[in-house]
Amino acid sequence: MPDDISVPLAQAFTATLNRLRGAMREPLSALPVSLGPPDIGLLQFLLNTPGATPQCLARHQARDKAQLTRKIKTLEAQGLIRREADPHDGRKVRLFLSEQGQAMADAAEQVRRAAFAELLQGLSRSEQEQLLGLLQKCQQPLE
Repeated sequence: MPDDISVPLAQAFTATLNRLRGAMREPLSALPVSLGPPDIGLLQFLLNTPGATPQCLARHQARDKAQLTRKIKTLEAQGLIRREADPHDGRKVRLFLSEQGQAMADAAEQVRRAAFAELLQGLSRSEQEQLLGLLQKCQQPLE
């Protein structure tokens, strides 16, 4: 189909994500603990949602529970997060950032903001708002 824009759109979207990851890779490697973009997302979520359950985190991260359980164990071993029993239901676990985890989340957020500022520097505020609206609209059918 000659009018199909999905292929170039997918290519542009993937290339943009890859460039964003690339822009973050070097600054993130300078942090005291090795973190990748998915780790940053996880720490940021816990920074904004302290006490989240692993199930809630898995839904937000769009990752399967087994994969997320391994990642939680790794971040816990690195001293970045801690688990606490739910005070209302001892069978449930709640996740929190440690002090070191909060410091890493803050540092990673600075890296993320700088990378996004570089990525978006060619767009006006109005274009950035339009892009945000379009991306949010794209997410709706996937939820």
